[in-house]
Amino acid sequence: MVTNNIHKLGLPVFSTGGKVVFIISLFVLISVLLGGMIFWYGNIFDGVRSYVRGEGLWAKAQKDAVFYLSSYSYNRSETDYAAYQQALNVISGDKNARLALLQSPPNYEAAKKGFLQGQNHPDDVDSMITFFLTFQHVSYMRDAIFVWQSADQTIDELKQLSEQIRTEIRTNPNPGKIIELRERLRHLNSDLYQMEIRFSLILSEGARWVKQTTWRITVLALVLFIGIGLWVSRQIINSITKAERELIISESRFRRLKESNTIGIISWRIDGTIEEANDLFLTMLGYNRSDFLAGVVNWRDITPVEFQSKDQQAIDELLTHGRCEPYEKALIHKQGHSVPVYIGAAMQEGSREQGIAYVMDLSERKKAEQQLKLAATVFAGTSDGILVTDASARIVSVNQALCKITGYDESEFLGQTPSILQSGYTSDEEYKRMWESLYATGQWQGDVIDRMKNGGLIPMRISINQVRNADNQLTHYIAILSDISERKAEEEHLRHIAHHDPLTGLANRVLFNDRLEQAIKSATRNKTQFAVLFLDLDKFKPVNDLFGHKIGDKLLQAVADRMVRNTRKTDTVARLGGDEFVILLENVSNRKMVKKLLNHITDAVCRIYPIDHYAIEIGVSAGISIYPDHGSDAKTLLHHADIQMYERKEAKGSLP
Repeated sequence: MVTNNIHKLGLPVFSTGGKVVFIISLFVLISVLLGGMIFWYGNIFDGVRSYVRGEGLWAKAQKDAVFYLSSYSYNRSETDYAAYQQALNVISGDKNARLALLQSPPNYEAAKKGFLQGQNHPDDVDSMITFFLTFQHVSYMRDAIFVWQSADQTIDELKQLSEQIRTEIRTNPNPGKIIELRERLRHLNSDLYQMEIRFSLILSEGARWVKQTTWRITVLALVLFIGIGLWVSRQIINSITKAERELIISESRFRRLKESNTIGIISWRIDGTIEEANDLFLTMLGYNRSDFLAGVVNWRDITPVEFQSKDQQAIDELLTHGRCEPYEKALIHKQGHSVPVYIGAAMQEGSREQGIAYVMDLSERKKAEQQLKLAATVFAGTSDGILVTDASARIVSVNQALCKITGYDESEFLGQTPSILQSGYTSDEEYKRMWESLYATGQWQGDVIDRMKNGGLIPMRISINQVRNADNQLTHYIAILSDISERKAEEEHLRHIAHHDPLTGLANRVLFNDRLEQAIKSATRNKTQFAVLFLDLDKFKPVNDLFGHKIGDKLLQAVADRMVRNTRKTDTVARLGGDEFVILLENVSNRKMVKKLLNHITDAVCRIYPIDHYAIEIGVSAGISIYPDHGSDAKTLLHHADIQMYERKEAKGSLP
């Protein structure tokens, strides 16, 4: 038997919402996969970048080794030979890392240690290990490893050659032999250079291969997922189109009711059934056409219990007179809250079961009434002061909060102008700008300092708005006055911590640099001198190690206190961080005066500190720079003092 049934490939039976969720999930999956691929792609090229940088470090170390060994063969300097061995140590680190990764299983700790010995950046080590283990069996990586291993042999030859040169120099130098060894050194250097070029070339070719392969996979996955997404989208669009056609057919039955856009209209039955309803009525209660067609909108069910007696009275009146007087009641919104309505009804001709009703939403009117009550409550109960004036800026009302803030009684405000609060600290120009803003925009906001009744000053944030009637005529001004004393104090505190060290209370780097710049300008203008002292504590780290950071912090606070007490009030003491301090000595006459002040400060700092039953002794190293002898800008002056401090610390053997 032949049939005309056509079986089409389609999605599983989902609702339209389910299909939308499905396609959204699909595109989220696409985004996640693409993000993962991009992340993977970035990690790969981070690995390539790390190896290219590592190859550069290796090449530099190799060139340094050849250079210092060659230099050693000429001048026989043990310093050059030590530099040669140090460069060779960098190359050995990379070799050790590679050998550790080729072990089974790989020795990760040894590999990390080797790469760090090779002077690779710590942030690059993990990328280098991951890249090596991931691609070590790919042809490009195998070739690169082979070149790397070949270089090991040449490096070993370099080591043997260095031993021969060292032996020749230490025994009985033979100029001819040394020249021969130098020639061999030149050939080894040339061989290593060729290997470096080949290694870089292989890495470049491998990077291009990875790029092409990754993007091919990405494009393929993207095309696949987009194809699926488009197919699913087409199915959803077809479903939505079909639903819209059915909805248009259904809505045509109620077209006459829908034409009423100003009032809700329903056709109802005594048992609570609503047979017809326009969209305005449904929207009023939060329902849609689907809810209505499902029969969930029943006027008895959505009437609160307290209004059921009113409804019964209206029904009795309808059955007697065929109509009822309109009355107020409430209906229950779909979300559960009550909607106040004004309703009137009439029975259909010849029926005692069916009727027509109109419903008006009273929510806005009730809301307006509520807002008036709320406004009155806010006016009376808010902690901010509120002041209302008429159009001529005469005060007609104030709340108790303003009276409490200012100390005036309400009777003292009424009939006055807001100038009763003026303190004189706000200029006439600022008030002029205030009125210009009010005239131009109808509002103004700003900070002023007002005067209370007792004469005290109080900072206020004031917001003023015009009030206009339906004819756009100005009727009132409303001002909200907030006491911002606490905010001002907090702002001052924030300004302090932004420019001071939180541990010691000294000036921080920002404040010190600002004062240093001001000192430069002043000294330039007045042709005077000033000095910058750079101080670093000696033996501070052992204090933290032996007694803990809590004692260390107390020690830093004590050091800061001594520095402040042993400098002039015109000087600036700052902590740059850790155990580093700087002092700006202004208006110094000569270097002898600076050294005298510095000795006074260091003597005080180096005295024993009794802290928590411990007697702690530390030292201090200091450097001096004098403007303009050692520089004419802040950076140069600080750098000179820092270098001098470092040299003195090194001379004392205090470097960590």
